[in-house]
Amino acid sequence: MIPRVTLGTTGCAGVLLLCAGAASAPALAAPAVLRSADVHIVMTEPTVCEVALSVAIDNVPAAVEHRLERLDGATITLLDSGAAASAPPHDVGRTRVLVVRPAPAAYTLRYRVQQPPGGAFRCPLWLPTTPADGRSRTVRLSARVPDGARPAATMPAFAWNAGIGTATLGHLPAFVRLPFDSDGVQAPMNLDRLMDAVSVGVLTLASVLFWRRTRTAR
Repeated sequence: MIPRVTLGTTGCAGVLLLCAGAASAPALAAPAVLRSADVHIVMTEPTVCEVALSVAIDNVPAAVEHRLERLDGATITLLDSGAAASAPPHDVGRTRVLVVRPAPAAYTLRYRVQQPPGGAFRCPLWLPTTPADGRSRTVRLSARVPDGARPAATMPAFAWNAGIGTATLGHLPAFVRLPFDSDGVQAPMNLDRLMDAVSVGVLTLASVLFWRRTRTAR
């Protein structure tokens, strides 16, 4: 004879809680996604840029790590953070790391970078490790060059009007290259700029692959 098994009130409640937890698990595990970003860059000198980086994140985690490319001899100054940092910025390899904790859904970082002479016209962005979806093209960049100067061939390409350039992308680039001169002469592509283009392509491809893996995992 098979014994009867009954569930009391406590047992039923436990089963219901277990089911509810299982049903909500995918939502809790949803990966963070960079919903949008607005970047405002001001080139005050060939080796100095000031940046205001505003981000909005869906499924925001408890902390967001930002990484910025740091060339040897560069000086990086955090001017203002719209979110609390868990610790002062610190170096990891060739990057300057900033961890925002607890992370709000939207905030702005303002900072200044003074590059060594070899990094002229190169402005790095303090990238969140949260990837964009790569399809929405909600990353907006604007750039300003000094009064009287005119941009040469930039990367990425900007649409310029009265010394202010704008661009819309699907991903945040690791850096923006903004060469300019007073005569408006467009400098030819050299090896450094070619390597920059390759670097941006590799970073973009890595971001797309990461996003596809997270979507597949879900």
